[in-house]
Amino acid sequence: MAMAPPCSTTWKELTNTSWRDDDYRRMVMACLIEAVYLLELERQERRDAAAVAQQWWKPFHYRLAHELVDDRDGSVFGAIFERDHHLLAGDRPADGGAPSAVIAFRGTLLRAPTIRRDVEDELRLLARNSLRGSARLARAMQALRAEIDRFGPENVCICGHSLGAGFARQVVRMLMASPRHQPQQPQQQAAASLEFHLFNAPYLSLPKGVRCVVKTADCLLKALRSGVATVGRWHGKAIRNVAYANCILGYTRLESSRRL
Repeated sequence: MAMAPPCSTTWKELTNTSWRDDDYRRMVMACLIEAVYLLELERQERRDAAAVAQQWWKPFHYRLAHELVDDRDGSVFGAIFERDHHLLAGDRPADGGAPSAVIAFRGTLLRAPTIRRDVEDELRLLARNSLRGSARLARAMQALRAEIDRFGPENVCICGHSLGAGFARQVVRMLMASPRHQPQQPQQQAAASLEFHLFNAPYLSLPKGVRCVVKTADCLLKALRSGVATVGRWHGKAIRNVAYANCILGYTRLESSRRL
């Protein structure tokens, strides 16, 4: 007797789910984060990154608008995805409630081309609970402002995994910040309207008396920036597909919010 084929879920079945379903929205954001990981991993392998990674955004009717690149090493740390109206016109009516633009950030990749800059930002978070001073932060902030100006804050979503969640949270905080003499700024209202999804966002919650850990992290950060510290192999082999294990399979601590 022939065995029944294994049960599997197709992209068509996934994309037929309503955008008004919160779990579906989170799943799409996780897929877009996975695409950012692949864009960088395929770049390191000198392959056509977009051709490989497009399977993670095209089924949801998005297109890759821009890559967010670290000018120091050429690494892709984030990406901007915008709704592909050509796909929508040829397939089915526009999905109600889908963000017009999504800004996604990847987490740390422990591979030679990216480990120094990624770990530098990880240590910055541990030492200061902030990413201020990161060379990538200005590029991320510029991208967020540009998408808000183009589509409006209620149509923009920002998401990230691990270190990428730290970047997403930091730029929203910066958007909300305003001069003391002007307490009510339009950017504060924009930040309140933003949809965000943070997967395994890094936190620093240490007792006030435990200062040695912060000092150690700060020293490591300074050493890494000066080139004195050489970070070798971490955990043996490099992690090939962090986002799949942590986002798609749901082994996450999740923060999310969207305007209803």
